[in-house]
Amino acid sequence: MGSSLGNYSSQAQIDPKRIIAIWGFSEATLGGILHALKIPLTGMFVGGTAVVLITLLAHYSEKKSVILNATLTVILIKAVISPHSPLAAYFAVALQGLLGFIFFSTIKIEKIAALLLGFFALLFSALQKFIVLTIVFGNTLWNALDDFVNFILGQLNINTGEYSVSFSILLISFYSFIHILVGIYLALKAVSLPNRLALKGFVLTEGFKVYLTDEIFSKTNTSKPKRWFKKKSGIVLILFLLTLMVLTYLSPEFGNARGFDILLMLVRSFVITFIWFTLISPYVVSRFNKFIEKSKFEHATEINKATMLFPEFKKIINYTWKASAEYKKLRRVRKFLSDSIVLMLVTKISTDV
Repeated sequence: MGSSLGNYSSQAQIDPKRIIAIWGFSEATLGGILHALKIPLTGMFVGGTAVVLITLLAHYSEKKSVILNATLTVILIKAVISPHSPLAAYFAVALQGLLGFIFFSTIKIEKIAALLLGFFALLFSALQKFIVLTIVFGNTLWNALDDFVNFILGQLNINTGEYSVSFSILLISFYSFIHILVGIYLALKAVSLPNRLALKGFVLTEGFKVYLTDEIFSKTNTSKPKRWFKKKSGIVLILFLLTLMVLTYLSPEFGNARGFDILLMLVRSFVITFIWFTLISPYVVSRFNKFIEKSKFEHATEINKATMLFPEFKKIINYTWKASAEYKKLRRVRKFLSDSIVLMLVTKISTDV
């Protein structure tokens, strides 16, 4: 496959098909890349990237129904490239696309539509984890967390007054607030991006070809995801709950029934997990896979044209990550993602659709 990656385009009009290809690439590989680079909050960055690309898709498309068609294409690409993705990940893509279609087709002011998309898409991304935890563990998890924090504060002689501290609400609120801020920030950036692309050219450095390696992608993990109790976070959670159970029998600050509640919660979590993975999930996955297999043939042309761009997108990702090495932590992530999206949009590739 020939490549003209050293060139760039500063044209005002970006092909919507290119945007769809970038969105599919992001959903299929970006989470794994960020995880391999040990960047936290990968879901926030993947969701934020989707907000940017849906906004651009709405801007460069005459019919907003393109967003719905693009959403299906992206889901199919994700299923083909990353078949072990959990069902929740597909649901998130579908919700983002649906919200984008609703907001951009009913609201004529692009900035307002983008802000609403950024707000709700990232809010859902934040709350999704807490919703799953509540379904699996119930409210006992949050009550136990509050009890533990108040116990620690009491041991430190920190007086919280007449009101106990609801650490779980603070945690959920802070986590959601960070996601919402990122969603609003990226929405504003996405709205201003078309003008920036039209007004300035983007020149790649002479050393670009030096970075054309698969270094980042050699680290990505494509294996089947582990169940929650086999992950490090799950092991830490179980150890925390077991420690809390012991504390309930050693300290009078806890209610007499709290230890038993925690034991029931652990049993509940394993029962729900067992039922999901042995009964519900196989049926749902089977039905979903039938839909995917049927749709793949119907949309084979769009999928193939999009995935043909992926090798060159990978080279751009490698380049932008190494080129951003002078920046630190979050500034580097922002620079890396921003430059990656721009270069994937404007770089001329011989297989362009």
